[in-house]
Amino acid sequence: MPLKPKVHVCLLYNTATANVTPALDPAFQPEEVILVHNAEQQYRADSLAAVLKPAGIKVTHWLVNDIWQLDSLRDRLLDLLVAREDDDLALNASGGTRPMNMAAYEIFREFGCPIFFVHPHTDEVNWLHDRTLPSFNVADRIKLPSFLRAHGAELGSIGARTGVKPPLRRLTDALIREAQDLAKPLSALNWLAQQAEGSLVSPELTDRQLRWDALTHLLSALENENILEFRRGRLYFPDEDARFFANGGWLESHVFGLIYGLRTRIPKIQDIGRSVEILRDSGGHAVKNELDVAFLCNNHLYIIECKTKRFQAKADPEQFDTHGADALYKLDTLKGLLGDVHTQPLLVSYQPLSTWDRQRAKDLGVQLCSADQLQRLGSWLEHWISIPVEAS
Repeated sequence: MPLKPKVHVCLLYNTATANVTPALDPAFQPEEVILVHNAEQQYRADSLAAVLKPAGIKVTHWLVNDIWQLDSLRDRLLDLLVAREDDDLALNASGGTRPMNMAAYEIFREFGCPIFFVHPHTDEVNWLHDRTLPSFNVADRIKLPSFLRAHGAELGSIGARTGVKPPLRRLTDALIREAQDLAKPLSALNWLAQQAEGSLVSPELTDRQLRWDALTHLLSALENENILEFRRGRLYFPDEDARFFANGGWLESHVFGLIYGLRTRIPKIQDIGRSVEILRDSGGHAVKNELDVAFLCNNHLYIIECKTKRFQAKADPEQFDTHGADALYKLDTLKGLLGDVHTQPLLVSYQPLSTWDRQRAKDLGVQLCSADQLQRLGSWLEHWISIPVEAS
């Protein structure tokens, strides 16, 4: 059983996950968390408090004037230790600016108080004041709504949380298996389904499309599962969910189903969602983003974009295409907003990716799985989730 201080003192600046997850571990949960921050960090502090208070943890704010000025930080933290000298305090040194860390470490060590940090990759608590104390892995208790709230975002909406029905799993498996033959007709289906948004009726198929055997084979497969009805030369969708499925949502469903099934082999997967709408405040205005698939594993957030459209220009397969860059920049931006080192992004593309996109993904630290790799997507995902975070 690890040492269990009654009060955690947390330094706010660049992390939320490592300040929240130890406090939510039942074996390590404190009675109180003291948040050390300046006035500019009030929103971040309120976001953390909104997660901690429902767990029955008292939250106290300890304001500092300058998070970069070492001497004033020492004085302010010394005031804290003197004011709370009879309390069982421990410093969570996982966050804060470097001067905050230096000042806090110095003062807490001088007072003989425990000091720990959460390793950003292994999610283990390590002790700094007494290295004979055992390290331990933080319990995987936080769920998607609380994780997002701790990072200043709110869960707007989320898709069905149940597994994918067997008939649809068989259909998406077939689309993956026949990727080489179906890539072009799927692009045509994407366009037709996109044009049906709102009306649920596609434009009339061209003579060429009507004579296209691969496309009619694809439409027949979807019609057999009641995704659409093909009559009088048009596609008719029974509802928006079906239209979305045909418009590329089937790949999201496929990826979600694979991860949903991995929970038995990887019990550290603690929450999973698809079509996850995120709301963030930006200058008083709500900004919406949607994640195709998002899940938490070992207190790390994994975010996945699923794309079925072609990212390469038709004239030159190596020509830069802005849509691929948009998907990669979106993942990179959300990674920075939702946990940074605790967030792992992945782009799953049904179509091949250009050299430009592959290099850009490498530069941004976004993982890729595309085209013929999708045949092994299940084992690829299991490997990605299981390897150490710093190596992914």
